[in-house]
Amino acid sequence: TSATFGAPPSAIPLPKVSEPYDNPLKWWGAGPGAMQFIDNIAIGTRIYGGWNFQVAPVVVLGVEADFLYANESAVFHGSPYPANLLFGTPSPLPFGATSKDEFKVKTKWDGSLRLRGGWVFNPDSMLYLTAGLVWAHLGAESTCSTVPTPNVSNCAPGNYFSGTLGPATITHSATKLGWTVGAGVDRSFGSNWIARAQYRFSDFGYPSLGAFTPFAFTDIRQCTGCSASGSPLTVSYELPVMQHTFEVGIAYKFKPFAY
Repeated sequence: TSATFGAPPSAIPLPKVSEPYDNPLKWWGAGPGAMQFIDNIAIGTRIYGGWNFQVAPVVVLGVEADFLYANESAVFHGSPYPANLLFGTPSPLPFGATSKDEFKVKTKWDGSLRLRGGWVFNPDSMLYLTAGLVWAHLGAESTCSTVPTPNVSNCAPGNYFSGTLGPATITHSATKLGWTVGAGVDRSFGSNWIARAQYRFSDFGYPSLGAFTPFAFTDIRQCTGCSASGSPLTVSYELPVMQHTFEVGIAYKFKPFAY
C-alpha cells in the first residue's frame, strides 16, 4: 500500500495492481487485483461439533462450531515484500530480486461459528448449506538477503546506500474476522454415526466488506552507516485472504434424531 525511504520519507513507486479475473469460472478472483498472488495447498485436522433440530420431516436446522490446525506456508521468492521495489541511486535498483529474498505467508489455524440448513432427501442422508463467521490466524515473514549481490540492493553489509540495512528478517502475526459459506452432505450409518463431505469458501478482505478487512502489516528497516536520506526503509502492505476448504469427516450423535 506504500513504500518510503529516508527522513523525510521519499516515496518509492509501487508496481501496478493486476486486473481482476475476467473468467466467470474463476469467480473467487473477481475481487480486487493484486501485486502478487501467493497460493499453496495444505492438509489439516479439524474438530467440529454442534446441535441439529429436525423442524419438519425433511428440514433440519442447526448451529456448528469448528477449529482447524494446518501449518500452511506460501512463499513469494525474489523480494522481501509482496511486490518488487525499484529505487536508489544513481539509477533505480531492484531491492531483493534474488532467490534468497522471500516473502512468506503462514496460516496455522482457523475456526468458525455457523448456521446450517438441511434437506433430508432420504431417511439417512441430508444435503445442507452453511454460513457464518470465521476467524483465522495469519503470519507474515519478510526475509532480506544478507548475501552481497551485484546491482541489487539488499541487507548485505554495506550494500544499501553504502550502509547495512536490518533487521534481515521481520515477522508479524494477527487474527482476523471473516465470513464463510459452504455446502455439504451428511449420511448416517449405524445408530449414532454420521459421515460428511463438505466444501467451504472463507474470505478475509477479498474484497473488503464492512468489518471484513484484509490483514495489514508494516515493515521498518533501519540502515547502519547510511545518511538520513537512506534510512529508514518503511513498507506497508495488505494481505486479502481467501480459503477454499474441502473436508471429509465423521461425527457421533449423542442424541439420535430422525435422519
